[in-house]
Amino acid sequence: MRIDELDEWQGVTPQLVTDWLLSHGWSPKPTQPNWWIKGDDGFLFDALTFDQVWFWAYALAAIYANGNVQALLREINPRMRKGRPSEAARAAHRGPWIGHMGGEFPLVAIGYWNDDGSFNAGLMSWNKHKVEEAALLEHPCAFWTGDERGNKTRWPTDANGEML
Repeated sequence: MRIDELDEWQGVTPQLVTDWLLSHGWSPKPTQPNWWIKGDDGFLFDALTFDQVWFWAYALAAIYANGNVQALLREINPRMRKGRPSEAARAAHRGPWIGHMGGEFPLVAIGYWNDDGSFNAGLMSWNKHKVEEAALLEHPCAFWTGDERGNKTRWPTDANGEML
């Protein structure tokens, strides 16, 4: 299987990889600004290869995930997009959407976007308390496309393959 066939690959950007590197102790090498270094071992990555993000993913997976590139991509790209999906994305995916709201009692919702832009969801927190659907849209949320069983599906794209 090619890396671009993995669902977790969809939406991976050089910025996501950069953010992951920074959060895992990597830093730009001061004397060579296009290179990244981790600790004293001198292991370097050339930032000019960012146009080949697949190369970074395989190399980092070899170091951090025992070669499991899919596991690494799940860390780099959590596949939940912050905020309300675009109107184009909602129109392209008429099936269920998975919503997540953080906070003291994290909530997960599976529901549908109505034509008026409202979200019609059945919500339950992990402690099984029902919550009004308005609460999902009043707080910082993340969404992703799903199927009828609550599995994540590929995000809708335009004719060029760009995520809507």
